[in-house]
Amino acid sequence: YKKESKVLSFYNFKGGVGKTTMCFEVATHLAFMGYEVLVVDTDPQAHLSTALSFDTSYEYPTLYDIIVKDLSPKDCIVNIYDGLDCLPSNLSLTRLEAELDSLPRREERVSISLKSLKKEYDFIIFDCNPTISRLNMNIINFSDILPIIVETQLFAINGLKMLMQDLKKFCSRMLIDLPKVVVIPNKYEERTVSSGEAMSLIRKYYANYAIPDFAIRMSEELKTSTKLNMPLALFCRSNSIAFEDIVEMIRYL
Repeated sequence: YKKESKVLSFYNFKGGVGKTTMCFEVATHLAFMGYEVLVVDTDPQAHLSTALSFDTSYEYPTLYDIIVKDLSPKDCIVNIYDGLDCLPSNLSLTRLEAELDSLPRREERVSISLKSLKKEYDFIIFDCNPTISRLNMNIINFSDILPIIVETQLFAINGLKMLMQDLKKFCSRMLIDLPKVVVIPNKYEERTVSSGEAMSLIRKYYANYAIPDFAIRMSEELKTSTKLNMPLALFCRSNSIAFEDIVEMIRYL
């Protein structure tokens, strides 16, 4: 059949919400399931690249080189294992924002540079940097689905309101449809009042965007996965709630 990949972009302009962890788990487990996956790290801090065992002190090519220097994407993509390729990041991406401002069709450069890859993969998955940036606007313009990872804390819900307003304003200005937004509550603790209040607000104001009655529960295994740079399936317990939540999120996406 003619392959036409779905583009998923894990997004939030707040750092520390678990976005990179969720991106890592989804990308790796989709590859284990037999899909062809390309994961793209667009954060200069390169946490996703580090999790995939890249030495980020090395000046390997990144999205910067594809957009600014016209390198072929295939010359920059690295195979991790069967089913999973990566376009990694390093500090060179800090220069991309300024370069985008000087290019024509500056909100479409990611689409122009990477659209040929949609026939190569089942999924293209972006780990976005935690900013409101020109690069992120490019990625949103290229995306089919935006999983927005949000902590189950009240201040995070206030940030979600600003984020949604910003997304809608950008799509209206670009005359494009808003990608499918999926709000994914993270770090949920059933016994805490703050988590319960945050979930109530998500159900009240974002029910159309959220997976019904679902949150990623707080788990030591997810922290261990990040620490070991190892997908959950390779070490978790048979009754792992973390793995159960990741599978449920993947099924929905």
